[in-house]
Amino acid sequence: MQSSIDFFTKETATSSFILDVLSSVDNKVDVHSPLNDGVSEIANSLRATLAPIVIWDLDSFTAKNAELLSELREYNPDSMILAYAESPEKHTNISSKLYDAILSTEALRLHLMSKISRLKEIYNAKRIFRERMSHLVGKSEAMQRLRKNVERAILHTGPVLIQGESGVGKDLIARAIACVYDKFVTVNCSAIPEALFESELFGHTRGAFTGAQNERIGLFEDANGGAIFLDEIGDMPLHAQVKLLRVIQNHEIRPIGANKTRHIDVRIIAATNRDLKEEIFEKRFREDLYYRLNVIPMQLSPLRDRKEDIEDLANYFIRQYAPAGEPYTLSPEALKKLQNHNWPGNIRELENVIQRALCFTDPGVLRPEDLQIDEDNHKKTDFSSASHAAIKAFNADSYDDFRDMQLDEEREFLKATIRNCDGSVSLAAERLRMNRTALYNRLARLGLSVKNVQF
Repeated sequence: MQSSIDFFTKETATSSFILDVLSSVDNKVDVHSPLNDGVSEIANSLRATLAPIVIWDLDSFTAKNAELLSELREYNPDSMILAYAESPEKHTNISSKLYDAILSTEALRLHLMSKISRLKEIYNAKRIFRERMSHLVGKSEAMQRLRKNVERAILHTGPVLIQGESGVGKDLIARAIACVYDKFVTVNCSAIPEALFESELFGHTRGAFTGAQNERIGLFEDANGGAIFLDEIGDMPLHAQVKLLRVIQNHEIRPIGANKTRHIDVRIIAATNRDLKEEIFEKRFREDLYYRLNVIPMQLSPLRDRKEDIEDLANYFIRQYAPAGEPYTLSPEALKKLQNHNWPGNIRELENVIQRALCFTDPGVLRPEDLQIDEDNHKKTDFSSASHAAIKAFNADSYDDFRDMQLDEEREFLKATIRNCDGSVSLAAERLRMNRTALYNRLARLGLSVKNVQF
């Protein structure tokens, strides 16, 4: 069984103290001490797999510290190294990159367990980060730049705004950024009815409104001490945007019906597939909120702009979904077919294609005919009434007339789409790459009844 801590030291009063403290809290410790002042056996130990936490006595290896710590870093790059010495200032020749924390023996006696606890937290955060970053597949320049930006964003606490088309993996980016938090609360803004937004996000007191029989904690308070992911932030109604702006500014919430505010400490990560600058121009999104959220911007490229990542992504999904012991590979012709497709549904569409192929194909080489790709036939549908509305918009006498005609165009387009899906709102939402609830909400805002649209 691997030890929880590896301890490199000679036998001293300080090392005895450390062992007594660690054993009192049930830590298993492997002690590595040089024999006859030799370090060859220490060097051999460093090449083995070490524990997540390594304690290093600098005074025990004075002449060889830099050499041995470099070897430790090379063979165990993930281990967190706590170095200590009677006088740390005597070891300034050792690069700070070779350890994660350094203490004097006096400070070590006071802060040993708290420092080890902190290093364990960092180790676990790095492990979670590596696991989540492993889902960000691709060697393109855009993906390499994105990974670097995510790593930098983790170190800060400012709001993050992730923008990109549906299916590009905005939720994966949000989870990677939030890997250092124990709490991660996801809010789908397009799925919350407009009248319930404030109650969902900020909570309410008992009796605050009709039907509020019990006090309810909002999602922001539930995420206190962690991160909250506001997905589809572009669908948030204006009255809720005002409240969110105050939360960002003051780090306070006030539940509906409450007399006092409550302080919260929450990392805000927002995402949208809309052009928020256009939404601001159309008065559907607050400009001041946009600038509050856009502290750390993340722009995700669509898959059609980084087709060099398709091979890595396809092979990743094959590994994810292939049954154990049933190997699949892509033929060059199948890969070419994937690379020639435009991927309007982005990575989510590619994932579906690979899953479908694995379901209906025997293990072996996947060929072009095994890949069933939707060719967007629904785009060829005749939307004559919508086209007619678009032509009328160019004859508008004022901007208000133009906006009314633009809304007419949207109404006709949505009606035609639903009718061409045999009245199925769910299928229409899938074709439009929208959340079904978001489509219902949009129809309601346009004054359209679903029953009247379907027939």
